[in-house]
Amino acid sequence: MFMRKSLMAGLALFGLAATNAPAALSDDDFVEAAWMTTRFYGAQRSGEGPNWMADGTNYTTSFMKDTYKGQDVSGGWFDCGDHVMFGQTQGFGAYVLALAYAEFTEGFYDLYTGDYTDYKASGDYSRAGGKPNKVRDLLEELRYEADFWVKAAPSETDFVAVKGNGDYDHKNWVTPGKMSTMGTEEGGDPRTMQANTDDAFTSGMVAAFMAVMARVEPDAERQAKYLKAAQNAYAYSKAHKGVTTSGSYYNSGWWDGRTGDGTFLGALELYRTTNNETYKTEAKSAFDQLKFESGSYSRLNYANAVPLSVVMGKGVFGWDPASGNKKDVKEFLDGIYKNQSDANGIFTKETGGGGSFSVRTPSGGAFLYGLYSKFTGTDDYEALIEKNVAYLLGDNANSKSYVAGFDRNGAKAPVAVHHRGYYANEDPSKNPDSDLKPPAKNKYFGAMIAGAFNNQGHNSKVGSWDENEVCVDINAPMVGALGYILSKKAPKTDAEIGSPVQAIAGKVAAPSGALRMVGSNGSYVVSNAQKTPFTVEVFDLKGTLVQKLQSQGGDVTLQPKAKGVLNIRVKSSGAEIVRTLNNL
Repeated sequence: MFMRKSLMAGLALFGLAATNAPAALSDDDFVEAAWMTTRFYGAQRSGEGPNWMADGTNYTTSFMKDTYKGQDVSGGWFDCGDHVMFGQTQGFGAYVLALAYAEFTEGFYDLYTGDYTDYKASGDYSRAGGKPNKVRDLLEELRYEADFWVKAAPSETDFVAVKGNGDYDHKNWVTPGKMSTMGTEEGGDPRTMQANTDDAFTSGMVAAFMAVMARVEPDAERQAKYLKAAQNAYAYSKAHKGVTTSGSYYNSGWWDGRTGDGTFLGALELYRTTNNETYKTEAKSAFDQLKFESGSYSRLNYANAVPLSVVMGKGVFGWDPASGNKKDVKEFLDGIYKNQSDANGIFTKETGGGGSFSVRTPSGGAFLYGLYSKFTGTDDYEALIEKNVAYLLGDNANSKSYVAGFDRNGAKAPVAVHHRGYYANEDPSKNPDSDLKPPAKNKYFGAMIAGAFNNQGHNSKVGSWDENEVCVDINAPMVGALGYILSKKAPKTDAEIGSPVQAIAGKVAAPSGALRMVGSNGSYVVSNAQKTPFTVEVFDLKGTLVQKLQSQGGDVTLQPKAKGVLNIRVKSSGAEIVRTLNNL
């Protein structure tokens, strides 16, 4: 377990008894972990970037010649420790992150500038070297990914699912910029594209991701582009089935038929963003065809999004899964996680040695219980969520942190991260286990490794992908769970961040009969017919938050304290309304 705080050592000196309880993670520990695991995505940037990990190398851009039908499709995130862009994991990971941002917004901070010029100027790539710029960091990371999908989903009949060839890519252990120069069969430019495949899953996940981005993005121009890309990807998803097979790296059989979740989640999020009833009707049709029984036996991961669909279906529409005896969402989640935990409450199903990618279980469970808690207004899972996240940060019997660079409280961070860019190597003759050492600035990488829970120490071989691999889909639920924890323990409002509330004008009204605000003469009753938690926020014309009310589902009375023209935003997990009033 974690080392005791210094107070415990002091008690021992004076002959006083010290307890055996481990030192709990502080709020700042969670902030540090959230900062690192979020900035990880900046080291996964393909294309022009900027990519902060490429700073100091000879090649700061990569794969600028990625094209489809003569049009530029550069950008997006690398899949794992390689340089291929696999949309199967990328679409899933991006949606999880965007959903977390939308639901737990105040748990995501502004600690750095999205182009990383702050770190470059200071020469300090630790958290202290960052400089806030009044935009939450996760939103900036998500924008880079969203801007790519605008190019990769250009129409309802065109969709780029994969960029690059895994077999070619894995021949050399060099930075992405260097590999770009090495020719097609060595993983470089020009790269092959897998486009217009029979794929409903990836395109549906991208539709869901982009629909959320259209809802949370403050900039009106970006909002419009993101919504159009969401609609394109969703139309493509409806017209196809299955998921793209990419050789030995991602095989459609791994999904075991669980590919309809992409179409369902795409329809659900487009409904939440546009309030178009057609999307709700299509979401119901897709929901009824999901593989609930199959999905109830396996944890959340890119090849099983059923647990996420179950939570979202219930949280947004009130629909229950048709899954044998697990027709209640709580029973569904508990069957995968809580009921499969160890004596300490850690989710250990489907875990163990190398190759099982053990870390997905605690982080995925923590994220899903966070969503469930948000939708239902319960706090029953708070301790369980924190406990599983803390376990991955080193609060375990072996004091192993599974996040590269996180070594607080005596935790032992990974020692051999399986990631080509991490080592800044540009010599193709070197292999991963040729005593490569990462530059000092890459210490705080923030990538979560696949891990192995039944080993006392970390695997020391860089080439051991089964334990040391890192991926965009692995980090996503962890970032989401950390955002949930911080939204409860140490939230940051828009006013505290300093970001203007520009997105109000672009919001749609809530579904009829859900959120309501009635009244006059300075007193208003706000209600939610669904009886689920909601917030009431009051902004002045500068976008400054001047008043906030929180409801667990019951009616609240708003009596605005500020005078003049005010924007009122009422927001629940599934709907939002905006009203403008003149409080004389």
